[in-house]
Amino acid sequence: MRLLSFFAVLALAACGVVQETETSPSNPDGASNGVNVAAPSLELVAELVEPVDAAIRRGDEGLYVASRSGTITRIFGNEEQTAFDITDLTKAEGERGLLGLAFSPDGSAAFLNFTNNSGNTVIARVDVTTGGVFDRSSLQELLTIEQPYANHNGGDIVVDASGALLVATGDGGSADDPRRLALDDSSLLGKILRIDPMTGEATLIARGLRNPWRIDLFGDDLWIADVGHGTWEEVSVLRDVSSIEEPVDFGWSAFEGFERFNEDQSSANHQPPLMVYEHGEDGCSISGGAVAEAGSLTGRYVFADFCSGKVWSIPTDVADPQKELLFEGLDQPVAIVRAGAELLVLSLQGSIWSLVS
Repeated sequence: MRLLSFFAVLALAACGVVQETETSPSNPDGASNGVNVAAPSLELVAELVEPVDAAIRRGDEGLYVASRSGTITRIFGNEEQTAFDITDLTKAEGERGLLGLAFSPDGSAAFLNFTNNSGNTVIARVDVTTGGVFDRSSLQELLTIEQPYANHNGGDIVVDASGALLVATGDGGSADDPRRLALDDSSLLGKILRIDPMTGEATLIARGLRNPWRIDLFGDDLWIADVGHGTWEEVSVLRDVSSIEEPVDFGWSAFEGFERFNEDQSSANHQPPLMVYEHGEDGCSISGGAVAEAGSLTGRYVFADFCSGKVWSIPTDVADPQKELLFEGLDQPVAIVRAGAELLVLSLQGSIWSLVS
């Protein structure tokens, strides 16, 4: 994510963007695409250091939370315990660290997306016992992707029904896609990859992404929150993931949002984003995002902006969705994830909320 650095946080605070956390919802007026959304509320679940992802494991009533520093905490009731620690393998610097966590369908393995001490992306597998113990001796690096710059590492990882991994990668960093990697099929950067969970073999299923910080697999559709450059933040959808044979093109860096960007890049048949919003009062760095499975938000994609602290939802079944404001004034919402049927809002400042609707 573009704005995770300590210096960026200071800059936001100096500009008055970072606000005190408030857990009461805003009062959205009107309806989006003819749908009135009942105002949800936020309930505090826990306070941890820099949480960035969360997941549940089959047969386990605990919630597992990944912190950027390299720890995974299991939360059950009022108890918190460190389930895994790879602080020796990663560094929480800027956009680096432990960034993604997912479990195999049967819960026997965990999959991690982190940057190693050299700054390169690592996709790793580790066995998990029936008691929820991570077996450090089984840690296996499935895939390592060299990162030319420190930012735009993507970082999310999800598991489909077959057990395959879906991983989002950023374009390698710096600004303007300087090495033109996002549309280059010889590179794994700026892509969505399907990865074999045992061998690490990667198949390209989408290209043309800038920094897809969070992704969400809902049914057979992959929802992508792609952090924009200087003007537009994007929500895109990769439909029918399991049946993709040729990579889908999302256009970066030939396009940012619906507008032409790098004139030397070609992306004639790209798929434009489902929706965009412009930098300004709404923010400057999208924090995706998950589709709700329960409550008044059922069937709506919920996402936030790290800069503005606003949280919105959009319907998933219309061609031109309009966002509905749910909350504002949250302190650095870094991710919204679905854990079971529950949506969680994670703040980089440490708060983990359950979104109750």
